[in-house]
Amino acid sequence: MITVDGVDVWLASPDDSRVNFTNPQRDIATVTASYCAFGIALTVPVILGPSLSAAYYIRREWHIEHYTIILASILTLASGILTFICLHKGVLGVHVWEMSMDNAVWKKKFILVTILLGILGTALARLGLCVFYGRIAELLWYRRVINGTVVLIIIPSIVVWFGLLFACRPVEAAWNLRMSTEAHCMDSYPLHILHAIVGGLADLILTLVAVYTTHRLQMSRMKKTVLVAYFSTGLLTLATAVARLSILIRGIKNPDKTFVLAQGTVCLILETNFVIIFSSLPNFCKFIEYFALRVFENSQSLMDCGINCGQGSGSEALVLRTTGGTRMNGVEPPTENSRYHRSSEALIVP
Repeated sequence: MITVDGVDVWLASPDDSRVNFTNPQRDIATVTASYCAFGIALTVPVILGPSLSAAYYIRREWHIEHYTIILASILTLASGILTFICLHKGVLGVHVWEMSMDNAVWKKKFILVTILLGILGTALARLGLCVFYGRIAELLWYRRVINGTVVLIIIPSIVVWFGLLFACRPVEAAWNLRMSTEAHCMDSYPLHILHAIVGGLADLILTLVAVYTTHRLQMSRMKKTVLVAYFSTGLLTLATAVARLSILIRGIKNPDKTFVLAQGTVCLILETNFVIIFSSLPNFCKFIEYFALRVFENSQSLMDCGINCGQGSGSEALVLRTTGGTRMNGVEPPTENSRYHRSSEALIVP
């Protein structure tokens, strides 16, 4: 611990420049990205809610991946809230030598908690995708690829999670910088790099699996092109994983690891949010399509009713109703879910 201008700090400025503890310099890119991550975290429930409703009420399909995606969204939202708290506190995007020891300990603790929540959230979100693809897999080698991806996600996530939490003895020294000089700590920075590498590799595999599944479907070229474009949005998760890895590698020689980890944490939150949004889009599109069709049918029924009522009344006025389950010409109308079965096309096509 070092004292600068009467303030206890963890590190002194590497270039011996004068620091301003009351109004420290903040990295604009980190602050902007943090606000974006928090905003996207708030939009996830807006997409996830209708998606889960479509899965349960419209498709009549509810599987284990829906539970994993719910847990992942809760953990990710908690990570986003912690990020916003750090922004409000004014410690995010600030170097550790421009804040007091108390603020440095507080920042270190919140970053560690956010990373631990993010690791669990992104693992659950990716596992949900693996369960989904594994359920529609028909080829043996396809299932083996999915199972291998599951192992690739679970084992490193467990190792990294417990490695970060128990990096020091005593455990509290992992976030309490005051105890770090007397504690025995391992270098946990490589664990962050390992998690970024594994996350990017898993995203790449899942994206390629999705594109391959779409290629095998029997459908028109236009519809297949739309699906490939949709699955290509999964590259956003890969891009954020690569960005996080790039930040961590460039920050290896940075003396302020908390500053680098804060930037990596923002990328981790974005990465998890993109995985959740990507897995929720098919059912979300189905939800929009379902209610848009209902609105169109109801408006069409009202128009038909007005025309028929103007032409006659009683038995002379014929009104065909296509919603609500009424019979048409003595034949029961098809249900909303009659077109959806357990085939891969029915599950993937929005």
